[in-house]
Amino acid sequence: MLMYEIDRNASEPVYIQIYDFIKEDIESGIIESGKKLPSKRSLAENLGVSVITVENAYAQLIAEGYIKALPKKGYYAERLPDMPVQKIKKNEISAEEYSSGNNKLSELFPFTAWAKLIREELTMKQTTLMKDPPAEGVYELRQAIADHLRSFRNMEVKPEQIIIGAGTEYLYILIRILLGDQSVIAVEEPGYSRIADIYGSLGMRCEWIPVQDDGIDVDALKNSNADVVHISPSHHFPTGVVTSVGKRYSLLGWAAEGRYIIEDDYDSEFRLSCRPIPPMFSIDVTDRVIYMNTFSKSLTPTMRISYMILPPPLLSRFRERMKSFSCPVSTFEQHTLAHFIEGGGFERHIRRLRRYCKSRRDYLMKLVSENELFRNADVSGSSAGMHCIVRFDTDLTDDELLTQVRNMELKADLLKDHYHFRPEHDLHTLVVYY
Repeated sequence: MLMYEIDRNASEPVYIQIYDFIKEDIESGIIESGKKLPSKRSLAENLGVSVITVENAYAQLIAEGYIKALPKKGYYAERLPDMPVQKIKKNEISAEEYSSGNNKLSELFPFTAWAKLIREELTMKQTTLMKDPPAEGVYELRQAIADHLRSFRNMEVKPEQIIIGAGTEYLYILIRILLGDQSVIAVEEPGYSRIADIYGSLGMRCEWIPVQDDGIDVDALKNSNADVVHISPSHHFPTGVVTSVGKRYSLLGWAAEGRYIIEDDYDSEFRLSCRPIPPMFSIDVTDRVIYMNTFSKSLTPTMRISYMILPPPLLSRFRERMKSFSCPVSTFEQHTLAHFIEGGGFERHIRRLRRYCKSRRDYLMKLVSENELFRNADVSGSSAGMHCIVRFDTDLTDDELLTQVRNMELKADLLKDHYHFRPEHDLHTLVVYY
């Protein structure tokens, strides 16, 4: 039986404490691969907690790929690849600052609060607002993002590592500058087509790697010519797949041989059940992960503010090559966003958006249970993000299916349209957006 000491006075929920204990035991080998875990009821009785508390802990472990549930058999520890457990000391970064969507999101944008912040910034920081921002972006915004990531994603990041960009497309350009146009970049299949289009337009050769039920096909990646891969491991678009912890370590092993991983965490704020999946950046021991996120999803697509976190070797290269450049994002917007995050406005806005997404998801689930078109339909990827996948059991063509679903005032498109090598046959599968 697993014996853990629960701290009832801790700020962390009890289910997170149990999750952390079991996760550490699996990673350290105390709980061996394939070992059966206690049932929810027996572990709850042993620890003196409710069954639902253990159920939440197990759900998070399943979501991240640490354990699996076998029907009528119980819960078992998954096998993890051999990886170093001791963090390699990262290069020190100087604390000195270097100076050199959709319509519904727009309706939910906090215009009143934003206007108030702009007035305050224009009144109190007139001199500061007239200065050109360094290539990395305004320091106050990078500090606010670092604080947000620490509290929300449990990421220890220095503001100096954060690079602000005018949308993710600009960050792709920076990556091309840092890695060179001779790099071969792997992208997910299916995936967000604009990623490959932009990298291709920058002269980088793309290879498409299939996405499986537990993440990108690592064997196919290893057999490719890629030296960098762009993935969304915490919530793949469009399938909603979460990359298992085993595959995460395998990917890090692949990258440790002189390659890079671009971790696209585009909708991490919108985990609708359990807490957000920990980013790969947090378990990277060899400085091979470039973390990327955007405010276009959480605020509005017209706010072209994105950011990436560079590992120290690439950060040094960035400073060397971009020292004569200024950040392309308006200083006004950067200071306002920093104020919005620091004052708690961003967190309140995210909670509001989560409630909206959850209500839209619940509406979809109601249709699934009541509408004849959805009979025997399978819904996946609905625990996070702003969309889910619906697989239909129907004789309708994909185009007929899409028309009927859109007539229900649901925003949707065809899954097969997200493939580079587009299937010729109908998949009877739609991507439904909240």
